[in-house]
Amino acid sequence: MLKPAGDPFALPRRRCNCGPRPPRRKFLRQSNPLRRNRLSMTHPADAPADPMTGAGPARSTDISRARAARVAAAILLALCIAPAHAGDCPPSPPGLQSFHAAIDAVDSGTRSYPLTVLHLGDSHISLDHLTRPMRARWQARFGDAGRGLMPGVPFRYYAPDGFALSMRGPWVVVSSLLRTTEGPFGVQGFRASADGHDAVMTMTADAPFSALTLELAGGPDTGTVMLKLGDAAPFRLSTRRAAPGLVRLTLPAAANRAALWPAGNGPVHLLGWSVAHAIHDGSPGIRYDSHGIVAATAAITERWDKDIVDAQLAALAPDLVILGYGTNEGFDNGLDLGAHKALLGGLIDRIRAAAPGASLALLGPFDGARQGTGEACGDGWATPPKLGPLRETMRALAAEDGAFYWDGEAAMGGRCSVHRWAMEAPPLAYADRVHFRPDGAARLGEALWAALMGARETAKGGICRP
Repeated sequence: MLKPAGDPFALPRRRCNCGPRPPRRKFLRQSNPLRRNRLSMTHPADAPADPMTGAGPARSTDISRARAARVAAAILLALCIAPAHAGDCPPSPPGLQSFHAAIDAVDSGTRSYPLTVLHLGDSHISLDHLTRPMRARWQARFGDAGRGLMPGVPFRYYAPDGFALSMRGPWVVVSSLLRTTEGPFGVQGFRASADGHDAVMTMTADAPFSALTLELAGGPDTGTVMLKLGDAAPFRLSTRRAAPGLVRLTLPAAANRAALWPAGNGPVHLLGWSVAHAIHDGSPGIRYDSHGIVAATAAITERWDKDIVDAQLAALAPDLVILGYGTNEGFDNGLDLGAHKALLGGLIDRIRAAAPGASLALLGPFDGARQGTGEACGDGWATPPKLGPLRETMRALAAEDGAFYWDGEAAMGGRCSVHRWAMEAPPLAYADRVHFRPDGAARLGEALWAALMGARETAKGGICRP
């Protein structure tokens, strides 16, 4: 049995051929590391929506100390949700009925397996700033059933809360962003490949986990992966199969660290790995699986392998799928709105076919601005002309397809709000008027969580009766 030299957990925590991760405190004081991603956001002034959440029926127009402190604050805020019942559940917003029915089943004790949310999008969720308060609130409400699949270390600043990840040796990480990149890819949008036993990937979790799941792309020529859980002897797990497709392996565990490496008998293609946490309070918990790719548009999903994605969705069985694309499309003056509506509609159809029990939520792009043409916001900044029409196209599609629609621009305060956010002291948005600083992203995460949960969580934190 081939093993890496020395203890795999003693490896220096370095990213794949890109040097050590810079200190988080320094990073937050520098310019936005995602500044090359031209994301997007706008909304016509005559389309009312909740000024705090940006939500409404689709048919209407409506691990530094700093990071630890933010996580603790979000959890403390989430803990304000008291278990006391506060009355009968109000009607669910259009498009969220299945998700809310799943919540009702958990609250009534008739469901014993975790709630699952899958969130796909662009750079706004590539880091945890926006998803952190959502994850903290959901986990405080239902229990932590796991973070979801992590695709190795796909880029330099990837640092999921609660985990320390490392890659050493000749790993090759490939993104589905480039049109010329060959697959296969799953919903994570990345693939980490290696064929030598000197390529080692490690995961250390803040909390012990009770199970570990691997998702790999297998085929007739793929090899064996070695998996070590805590201090146990390594397992040999073959990824070879007659036809290309998803290989999904789940093992029980009682550890807080894991390492994997190829056995050396063929290439190994990791799509992602995840852990599950044992929950002891009787709640099945919730798993919030979020995947963001810098500069992504919804078209990236067409470069993912259909059979692999279908198998992933079938295994995941999400109760809610959130689609957070639109920012980069809205900054494209040549965007064909009709073609984009057809693309998004096809994506919704594919998700519903593979995960028929899921609610679908479309996120209208946040407000954004750039130097150049468009409706002026001041100081030379203008709203890209396609942002407003794109948002209305998505709103109409959500109404037609029975999906929930959330207006990201309205949640910020309307058109040109990103310009104001960038000028605040301290600023909530970066100077590029596209990306958000941690506090701004957290504010939007809170607003989105409130919109998705609807009026089920009362102002005083009570839980309605299903």
